Amino acid sequence: MWCAMDATLSDAVVDVTVEEDVKVHCTTTAGPITFVLHSSWSPQGYARAALLFQRGYYDQSHFFRVIPHFLVQFGISYTTDVELKRIAEATIEDDPKREDLLPFREGMVSFAGSGPNSRTSQLFIAYDGAGNLGQSPWETPFGEVIEGMDNVRKLYSYGDMPPWGKGPEQGPIRNRGSKYIEENFPLLDKFETCTVSKMDPSLKVGQKVAEADFPDENIHAEDELTDDVDGENVDPNMSGKDTTYPIGAEKDHRAMRGSSNGKASSSSLSFVKILALSLVVAIFVVKLFRRRKRVHSE
Repeated sequence: MWCAMDATLSDAVVDVTVEEDVKVHCTTTAGPITFVLHSSWSPQGYARAALLFQRGYYDQSHFFRVIPHFLVQFGISYTTDVELKRIAEATIEDDPKREDLLPFREGMVSFAGSGPNSRTSQLFIAYDGAGNLGQSPWETPFGEVIEGMDNVRKLYSYGDMPPWGKGPEQGPIRNRGSKYIEENFPLLDKFETCTVSKMDPSLKVGQKVAEADFPDENIHAEDELTDDVDGENVDPNMSGKDTTYPIGAEKDHRAMRGSSNGKASSSSLSFVKILALSLVVAIFVVKLFRRRKRVHSE
């Protein structure tokens, strides 16, 4: 285990023993959202998040801070499980930075924090304008949205929290629970339930789950993490700052283009064969017509 918790909590986290990537499927009031949590990206962050999702900590909690083109934040639970709350409130140490995961890309998931080694339970999902995140030591991505990013984008926003906006404040959420949100910010979206399942261990880190769920004959086992598309070196795990694709979508996009190009080539070849055959038949008919005309005139 990687969780930097004190000894009194160690027995409570033994059920999070998976060291491979896990898939988290959540239903929300805005529609379904599916994450992949990568154990190698941020080991301690991964272990804490996997445990909390597995124990239902985020179920029914609100997306209380939604800032379009920046981030959406959540993680203040309404659970009545005292032990689960105690686990969630214990801080974990920061994970080492990985430069290959910076800058933040839309769909990446990280812990929010208030200083070094301050991560507890609050998470955020990056929007398309969150590229400047990742400078603080606690902002280390541990997962990504692989399905439902459109639903993440349409989460209702009352603006940032005070003093920057008129959205919900964290103190009243903690003290009054969901009643504070329902009375003052009734349009906020929330989680319904989340389920955690293991990933296919044959998948590479950062490889899109859809490739396993929906195999494509044009995606081969020898396909490396980096590839060249139309003369440009593209990493399917680094889809680029300015892209509007969900994380990892570039590889699916490449596969679709490869499939359509193959069909186009096959169609072109068939057309050439038909054209050549038609030309041969036409020449034969012309010769036969001329021969019959000569015979008739004689």
